[in-house]
Amino acid sequence: MIKRILFLLAFTLCAQIAIQANELKYKDYDWAPEPKLHTLNEKDKALAEIVLLEKQAVEFIYNKAGDLEEYKLYHVIIRVNSDEAIERNNRLYIPSNTGLEFLKQKARIISPNGKVKELSDQNIKEGEDEKTKNKYKYFAIEGIQLGCEIEYFYLIRVSNNLYGSRERIQGTELKHDEMFELISPNNLHFVTKSFNDLPEMSRDTTVDDRIVLFLKMPVVPALPEEDLSTHSADVMQLVYKLNSNSANNSKDITSYGGVSSNIYKSFMAPAEKSVQSKVKKFVGTLPIKFAKDEEDKIRIIEDYIKNNFNVIENETASLSELPEIIQKKNANSEGIIKLFAAVFNELNIDYQIVLTSDRSYIRFDQTFEAYNFLTDYLFYFPAVGSYLSPTLVLSRLGFPPPHLTMNYGLFIKKVNLNDFETGVGKIKFIEPASFDKNYDDVDVTIKFATDMSNPVVSLKRQFGGYYAENIQPYYSYFTEEDKKKTTNDLLKDFIPNTEIKEIAVENAGKDYFPSKPLILNASFTCENLVENSGGKYLFKIGELIGPQVEMYQKEERKAPIESSFARCYRRHLYFEVPKGYKVSNLEALNINVFCEEDGKKTIAFTSDYKLEGNMLTINVDEYYKKIRFPVNEYENYRKVVNASANFNKINLFLEQVK
Repeated sequence: MIKRILFLLAFTLCAQIAIQANELKYKDYDWAPEPKLHTLNEKDKALAEIVLLEKQAVEFIYNKAGDLEEYKLYHVIIRVNSDEAIERNNRLYIPSNTGLEFLKQKARIISPNGKVKELSDQNIKEGEDEKTKNKYKYFAIEGIQLGCEIEYFYLIRVSNNLYGSRERIQGTELKHDEMFELISPNNLHFVTKSFNDLPEMSRDTTVDDRIVLFLKMPVVPALPEEDLSTHSADVMQLVYKLNSNSANNSKDITSYGGVSSNIYKSFMAPAEKSVQSKVKKFVGTLPIKFAKDEEDKIRIIEDYIKNNFNVIENETASLSELPEIIQKKNANSEGIIKLFAAVFNELNIDYQIVLTSDRSYIRFDQTFEAYNFLTDYLFYFPAVGSYLSPTLVLSRLGFPPPHLTMNYGLFIKKVNLNDFETGVGKIKFIEPASFDKNYDDVDVTIKFATDMSNPVVSLKRQFGGYYAENIQPYYSYFTEEDKKKTTNDLLKDFIPNTEIKEIAVENAGKDYFPSKPLILNASFTCENLVENSGGKYLFKIGELIGPQVEMYQKEERKAPIESSFARCYRRHLYFEVPKGYKVSNLEALNINVFCEEDGKKTIAFTSDYKLEGNMLTINVDEYYKKIRFPVNEYENYRKVVNASANFNKINLFLEQVK
């Protein structure tokens, strides 16, 4: 439904005049009639799996009625050299989206001895995704052996996608003989942009009856899926869009100017009088009378709508009509955006609508206007400097989905042009939440009452920002049993093998996020923290900052580091040294590892101590002000992460004072 709003104008611009139909270039495409196993070098033989050929083509043609149609060809040959590769390739998935028409689909196996087994339609099975319940089809491949080659291709007609589409060229496996073609009638001119070091496409000047843009690469290196990476966004890929139609002199077809005016008409324009009266009446029921300021007013509006209206992913017309939404408290994504905008209009709250993309999937590009970057919606409030996600129920002002931030977006605002109001868009950066707003802080006090081997530990753990968002709001929906389990897990996941004496949470529930942190208070004993060795005691002080990740990577890092959000961890440990004992290795508590840019620290792990009488105070600060780190900064990032892991292993040695 949202896509319909975006494409409305573009469809009108691309209405066709009479054009002579072309034959589909790959109408008679087929594979080699007598396939032979490829000869591999020793390096390729050692790989678990390798793509020996990948040919892709997207073709637009006019049919005999003058309507534009889109076709896709996909042809691949895969060599499997490991049991894992056999397991991964025993199902060849076939596109099964709506609007597809198969012209051809073939699959075969070439065994190591050269024997060819061609699969039939009887090998095509149907499955269902357990979560989404969506149906899918696949070739069931049986009899795969080590060293065999699997080959398949299909030619399908799909729903037209003219205004922004992405093709990923790189994958997790090494590829040979890669080719991608974009084919269109002579009057339709597409433009493309390549990303992540992919070469730009070229035009085949030997063809004159159509336009053929192509990309050929003898080798495409593998990009493995690594921890803390955004693989989908980092692989070599290209985006293409229709730019002009010389048959009717349409230019700049896929642009954000039309999108901005359409978004204004659909969401931001004043409602009709009959509808506005219902909106006004609804606004009168909102508890905003005692709002302190505009930010408080926005928070109250967001809380009320998200607590009282259901967002249903359905294209039923009534779910996007304001009178029905207000009456029945049900809306789809389009409808809930309309409701928010209508309320903000009524209250004269200045806002902008932002369209952006999920940066973990595809990053919004500032210079190439294509609709595939316009997938997600936010509200932006200039006076407050914060973002609001209209469709996510548990998200709140200032904490939109983190993968929509640290990204660019199209900001659409209302403007008056000679007494005519419309929407104008501008590409701007979406600032992420500051690192100090996303925290998991700990205060720990350790005392030895009567038993050196079993100290009493008091802990106060506070979650703020996105760390709280992942837990805090859900308490409003938990059963009492679930609340108890979650509360206990917050302690046991932090310090395992504890015997809980007291435990409780504060500010548990959606009404507290993000204004107050979720607080865990606990008192417990843990025998595993102390070891006795011949009258000397070893205390595992490092474990009281919680489990830490170690980053050790034998292979050379290939992808940039990218986290969901900037963050910090502040820990204060108060250790009461038992009477008659001293700590002999205090210097181990001094750690200072950091990285700088332009003289300013961007990430750091620091710890120090202060001993006053028998009270040892240890302060530990760890922060990551940056979210993305290029490959050449991997080692610096790793050092900071591993510094926290090293602290986690620190033991204090307690010796009797002589």
